[in-house]
Amino acid sequence: MKVLFAASEAVPFVKTGGLADVIGSLPKALVKQGADVRVILPKYEDIPAKYVERMEQVASFDLQMGWRKQYCGILKLVHEGIVFYFVDNEYYYRRRGCYGYGDDAERYAFFCRAVLDAMPHIGFIPDLIHCHDWQTGMIPVLYRAHFSYQPPYAHIKTIITIHNLKYQ
Repeated sequence: MKVLFAASEAVPFVKTGGLADVIGSLPKALVKQGADVRVILPKYEDIPAKYVERMEQVASFDLQMGWRKQYCGILKLVHEGIVFYFVDNEYYYRRRGCYGYGDDAERYAFFCRAVLDAMPHIGFIPDLIHCHDWQTGMIPVLYRAHFSYQPPYAHIKTIITIHNLKYQ
């Protein structure tokens, strides 16, 4: 089974809470069971340079966000046997910290759309997109509305895990 984890944070790249711990460890456990698990995250300013220096650009494209087109870059890093993809857009992610900005809804709407638009560019079409917390909550909706009827997307299933209801 091919699984794409979509999340807003993961150890060791960026952490604000327990979500990062889960995203940093669960893919490794699933790989040991035979799954092809990859993770996609925003490329935040706070990601340590030692990881950024090892990232390779695998794609760049224009992403339609409402009335405007936005640059979207996808970088890749293999860390501890897991492939991590990073969504790059300086307008949304070249800031300190992950959350707490007035445009967080737009930033994560961009991320959700980027996850879906990136798949053919990275050559990985999963069987399942596992969405984590509110930041990825639009992925199943966008998938159903814009992607579910198109090959090669038609077979994909989605699931969302809410890690802490207090912060939803």
